[in-house]
Amino acid sequence: MESVVAWYDGLLNNKELMHGILTWLGTIFPIYVFVVTSKFTFESIIEVIIKNKWLLLKVFLIVSIATPLITSGIIAIFNVPLVLAGIMLIASIAVGDPFDLVDAHGKKGSLLMASAIMIILVILMPLTVPVWMWVFSQWFPLHLSATPTNVVTHVSIVVLVPAFLGLLFRQYLPKVTDILEKILKKYFVISALLITVFFISGSIGKIIFVFGLTGIIAMFLMISITLIMGYYVAKGLDRKERISISLACSLGNMAAVLFIARLAYPELDKSFDFLVTVFGWVVLRWLIIYCWFFFMKYRVKKEGETLEEDKI
Repeated sequence: MESVVAWYDGLLNNKELMHGILTWLGTIFPIYVFVVTSKFTFESIIEVIIKNKWLLLKVFLIVSIATPLITSGIIAIFNVPLVLAGIMLIASIAVGDPFDLVDAHGKKGSLLMASAIMIILVILMPLTVPVWMWVFSQWFPLHLSATPTNVVTHVSIVVLVPAFLGLLFRQYLPKVTDILEKILKKYFVISALLITVFFISGSIGKIIFVFGLTGIIAMFLMISITLIMGYYVAKGLDRKERISISLACSLGNMAAVLFIARLAYPELDKSFDFLVTVFGWVVLRWLIIYCWFFFMKYRVKKEGETLEEDKI
């Protein structure tokens, strides 16, 4: 067992290997954004935004004001480990995560609604992130900072460019898009599985030994509250759209977490331990969301209904 741990630690300390994995990781979710948005046209995205403009405003208020405040309160009450607190705080304001598209599909949500929300939140993120970074640095012993330009060039572009290209290809090159979609979808699935296998043991270790019971409880409360808020703010819509909005209110942007943390603490570039810690946060978040998904599936089944998913 010790030899396996030593071998794994050796891989994590191999700078060339980890830089390659980081570069590879940077391609996975932009590609998924392209695959999903390439199913829609500019007209369909604009239509869902106009049709749900007041709802989208409520979602924006939840993710830009309520979620950061709730996260700050939970961290203060539970005395969460500092590294997890930093990740949770950044994630609470760095919205528009491509994971929303993955989870919207996996949890039987509406991909069109998820895509529209993701695009809107990412466009508005440069306006809110710098303000909250300053506020968090006053409230907690952290030194977080980000400028609107940095957020746009290092975070928003990861989502907005592939989303725009997906819509553009569907609009003008539909046959080519169908071929690209099949190839890129396979690339995403294979890459996501391999990355998960590589990081899963280290991530579980971080959850147990770094986050601890306090961190797990804090994460469960934060994600549960924001999921429920998102689900009920969309009352009146069909279940698929409510699930997508619920997920949008509870997810943070992994690319933004990594970028802002490295911007604030340059020494993180010398160690990939933080990357594994962020994956621990992703895995724990995924497990909590799945708990709620299976609970919903059970409730729906009791009512004699089923959850249907959008095809990709």
